[in-house]
Order: sequence, then structure tokens, then C-alpha cells
Amino acid sequence: MMSVTTYASQLQTLNNIKRNQSAANELSNQVATQVKSGDLSYYGGLDAGRILNSRQQVSRLEAYNKGIDIVTPELKSYDLQVSRMDELASSVSKALQGQGTYDPEDESEIGTLIDTALTELTSLLNEKVGGRYLWSGGNYDAAPVGDLTGLPDLTAADPFAAATSPTLPDYYLAAPGSDDVAWHEASFSPEAGKTVTYGQVAADPAIQRLVYSLQMAKSALAASAAAPDDATAKATWTTFRTQALSELDSARDGLKSLGTEISIDLSSVTDSAKANDTMINIFKDEEGGIVDIDTAEAGVKLTQIQNQLQATYSIVASLADTSLVKFL
Repeated sequence: MMSVTTYASQLQTLNNIKRNQSAANELSNQVATQVKSGDLSYYGGLDAGRILNSRQQVSRLEAYNKGIDIVTPELKSYDLQVSRMDELASSVSKALQGQGTYDPEDESEIGTLIDTALTELTSLLNEKVGGRYLWSGGNYDAAPVGDLTGLPDLTAADPFAAATSPTLPDYYLAAPGSDDVAWHEASFSPEAGKTVTYGQVAADPAIQRLVYSLQMAKSALAASAAAPDDATAKATWTTFRTQALSELDSARDGLKSLGTEISIDLSSVTDSAKANDTMINIFKDEEGGIVDIDTAEAGVKLTQIQNQLQATYSIVASLADTSLVKFL
């Protein structure tokens, strides 16, 4: 018959085994997950609050960065498109500069160049990124402009006069008329307390002047060809050509300013992304200081406990001269 003393000793040994088994399970889980516990109640009220705050801040900052990830390709597209518009204006300007006097035999080549520029400009202004028309203002699902090669010829070489919000320029698909939404420039917050107005619109004065200058250059050909005599044709060409070159120069200045604004916006959101990443790392480090474990240290402790358990199993089995199963 087993004595009371021996029985009490065996109960204590059994409790020690269960306690070590629990510690081993906890350490095994920590080594696997590399955190002390996934249960916030493990850490106590103060640390649990700090963990929750860190996670909320990280979530907020990551949401800002998701917005930046969406906007950045659009800004890069604007940058490329405005650069290409400037190249189109430059090519037409050089062609006009090289044609100081009207010569019907040379005009077809310039006419083709102008139509090609207008066709490409139509495509650029109707560009879509992520299913959104970039130059449509708030009308994201509607192409802003029609075929610019189909614009009517100008009857006089008048200086450019810009349409202002909410009036639509005549090259808009919805023109004539007004639409304040078409003038709306998209904006977003890349970080707390900061707003970037990054959207561009096809009604921008620089775009209006570019379209007008190309329209003026094309009209120079039509007006000169319709002149009743050679002298009138040359005079008409000179008048229209001079105005077209002036408008092209002004359009290029406007496009350069537009490109500068886009570059500033792109740099701004890039800086915000870096600032957000820095803060994300700070908050993650704060949480890590609370929940992370030293895996090497935890591994050593786990090995020690496993060895203790094995030794205890052996002792109990030897003393009881029976199977370990009776005690588990």
C-alpha cells in the first residue's frame, strides 16, 4: 500500500510535470510565432493599450501609403504626357519657323505634321489610368475631348482668349456649355495634415492655348490656300504664322509651368511616403519592444524545460515502477 508521504510527493511531482508541460507549450508557441502571445490580455492594461495604439497608427499610415500608391502612377503619367505635349508644340513650331513664306507645294507636309500632332494630343487628353480619364476633372468616366483634327478653321488670327470655369473650351465633347465638375482638380491627403491637389484637367489654360496654337497653325494653311491671289496668300500666311508661333511659345511656357507643378506634387507625395514609412517602423518597433521575444533565449529555455520533463518522467517511472501513463 502506498504511504501518504509517497502519494503527496507523487502529486507534487505530477503538478510539476503539468506546469513544465504548460511552460514548454508556451515557449514552443513563442518560438514558432516569435512573439510572447497573440492574446492582448497577456500583456496587462498599459502595454495592451500601447500595442493597440501602435497597430492603429500603423493601419492609418498604411492607408495613406495606399493612396500614394494609387496617385503616383497618375502623376507619372501626367509628367510624361505634358512632356510629350511640349514636344508636339516644339515640332510644329520648328516647321513653321522653317516656312517663312507661303508655298503651296510645301504646305501639305506641314499640314500632315499639324494633324498628326492634333491626333496625338487627342489621345493624350483622353488617356486612362486605372479606368479613370486623367484629364476629365471630376468626370472620371467620360472622355473629355473629341477629335481635335475636326476643329473648325479660325477666320482671323486673333490672340488667344482662355475660357474660365465653369465654361468649357470649344474642343470639349460636352461643349458648348459649362461644367464646373470638368474643372475639378483631384486632391488627396498623403499624410496627416497635408493635402496635395494633383489632378490635371483638359481645360487648363496651357492646354487651351496649345490646342488654339495648333488650330491657328492649321488655319494658316486653309486661309492662305483660299486667298484670291498670291500676294494675299503670302500676307495671310505671314499673319496667321506669326500669331501661331507666338501662341506656341506661350503654350510651351504654360506646359513647362504645368510640368513643374506635377514634379513638385510627385516629389511631395514621395516625401510623404518616406515619412509614413519612418513612422510605421517607429510604431512597429514600439510594439516589437513589448511583444517580441529573443528566439535564441526562448529556444534555450525550451530545451532546458524539455530536459527537466524527460528527467522527471524517468524518475517518476522508476520510483513507481510503473508506466508514466498512470500519472498523466
